[in-house]
Amino acid sequence: MRQWYGRRATTTAPVRRPRWPVPPSILLGLLPLVAFAAVSAWRSRPSDDYGTLGQTVESVVGALVLPEGIAVLVLCAYVTALGWWPIATVDRRRTTLRWTLTAPALIAAVCLARLPLVEWDAQPVRYFVLLGVGVLFVGVFEELLTRGVLLVGLRRRLPEFGVWIASCALFGLLHFLNVLAGAGVGVTVVQVVFAASFGSTLYLARRLTGNLLAPVLLHAAWDFGSIAVSATVPTEDLARMVPAGFIGLFAFAVLALGLAAGGVVAWRDDRARRLGRRWRTVPPMGALAVQVDEPRLPSAV
Repeated sequence: MRQWYGRRATTTAPVRRPRWPVPPSILLGLLPLVAFAAVSAWRSRPSDDYGTLGQTVESVVGALVLPEGIAVLVLCAYVTALGWWPIATVDRRRTTLRWTLTAPALIAAVCLARLPLVEWDAQPVRYFVLLGVGVLFVGVFEELLTRGVLLVGLRRRLPEFGVWIASCALFGLLHFLNVLAGAGVGVTVVQVVFAASFGSTLYLARRLTGNLLAPVLLHAAWDFGSIAVSATVPTEDLARMVPAGFIGLFAFAVLALGLAAGGVVAWRDDRARRLGRRWRTVPPMGALAVQVDEPRLPSAV
């Protein structure tokens, strides 16, 4: 394209949008989620010791480090094959609603408040090291799966408010697979609701920072505190269990805040597009002008 300014001609190259090796697709975004659910259902076995999973070194290795490490490698290979790393891990547009930072910040405070309750002498050092590695694998896999690949696929077809709802709901429903592993239905329903609410706070962490690192670390820190407290503190130790209970109740209140804040952020992102669709149907001003009839001349008799 050539433009003339006086006697001098300048040539501007056409603007090209970045193209990914594989175009974003809702089916490709959902495929890893469906595959993970299918594999988890196939591997699950009803067990009376479900409540003690992750309580020993052997259980941490067998239930967290090895399976989650393999899952991370497979998912990373999938994202690499699609060429989705730039869009699955980075949001170029961050939310400007800084008050929504309150929810992720309070969840981080909850994670820190749990650490003094852990009985560090109840387990060997290698247990906590392996637990840290295991929950980090969990954070990387689940966040890349739900706040990464799934988000890319959902954004292909849904407005951001729908993306927020679907990603949180699917993240929560994934935890319903715990029933197949021996968890009680009532306990699992609570886990599903909790996970869906937690997903909104993790969504906020991505939208506020613009990348996937913050939700990964927040997810890992939450799992570390939860498992470490349950593995080292006996239920009869009221001096530790009572504060842990109050911290859990406070966390539910914080997650309710995260749920509301995540909805506001997603709804605000849709507002411009929604108004754009609305105003495209409004006729031009000229078509709304009231036409005044010209005064009639008296007719000849």
